[in-house]
Amino acid sequence: MDKRNNIDVLSRCVDYLARNKRSVGVELNKANELTDLVDYNKEQRLDLNLIRVFCTVCEYQSITQAADALMLTQPSVSNAINRFKVLVGAPLFFRQGRGIAMTAIAKHLYNALAPMLVEIEQTVQSVKTFDPNTANRVFTVNANESFIDLIQVEIEQATATLPIEIVFNESNVDEQELYQELQSQQLDLALDIVAPKEASFKSQLVASESLACVSRGDHPQFAHGIDQASYFAAKHVFYRFQRQNQRVAELIATRHLPTRQMQGEKSSLLSMLSAVSKSDAICISPYTYAKNYQQVFSLNIMEMPFPSQKMDIYSVWTSKNHQDPANKWLRTVVNNAVAKVYQKTVV
Repeated sequence: MDKRNNIDVLSRCVDYLARNKRSVGVELNKANELTDLVDYNKEQRLDLNLIRVFCTVCEYQSITQAADALMLTQPSVSNAINRFKVLVGAPLFFRQGRGIAMTAIAKHLYNALAPMLVEIEQTVQSVKTFDPNTANRVFTVNANESFIDLIQVEIEQATATLPIEIVFNESNVDEQELYQELQSQQLDLALDIVAPKEASFKSQLVASESLACVSRGDHPQFAHGIDQASYFAAKHVFYRFQRQNQRVAELIATRHLPTRQMQGEKSSLLSMLSAVSKSDAICISPYTYAKNYQQVFSLNIMEMPFPSQKMDIYSVWTSKNHQDPANKWLRTVVNNAVAKVYQKTVV
């Protein structure tokens, strides 16, 4: 009985389809069009993660480094960039040497999207809470050894009763490496002598340091100071530290300096002062740092023999961490330590 009923129902359905073939076909076409539209919308729907990946690749100009920064695999980053390229409908990168470079469209998109992404991240960061009395955290700060030497004690005193550690990184990197380490969160903060120009970074002037010319204490030629002729005639021990493709002396000079004779180059200020104390060569050092080691190495500290400006010191951090309570606390502690050492009020 059930079998006959099923056959009857099936027969009636076939008859209905035969009588209404055209109308059913129209409905099926509409259904197919609707399905295609849904699939199209899925493909065109903006995934905000693609923007983050795109901006990171733009910043590093490298799929590999972007993947490391985002803690993703290289294929995942490549796939995201390809999806974003399909969404945009235009090429975004092209190969240049061993790396990649942005197309004009990619540059336009990055300039428009990066500030929005930073603003979103700042908004999210601003609602976080941070209590230095309970936060068990390690902060990493990059600084020149002279800065570290001056503020380390102040930092240790400020954090003595807290479950927080501030670790200083003395690596002598160039600007691009420094900024990449900040972007990739390897560093929380940096103290540097040049303020970054990129919108993805923030900076604050925290102090200004005078530089001095240094020789060994018993140098017969410089018992009463040094003049320009003697300065450029002498041999120099250089400190291996450059910004904007210039050494410190060129950065602070108010006019172009003649070429100096190099006796040697040191990667450490301390080793530079030590070398000068054992030779007839001279060097340039932050005045406060040289003063701290004057007796240790029996140094003669002299005024610079040419017109020069002070060396500014900036704290530098990423724009996306500008409103982060933890990073704001770190900046306050470090800036106050610098201000106390230099007896300068931080603005």
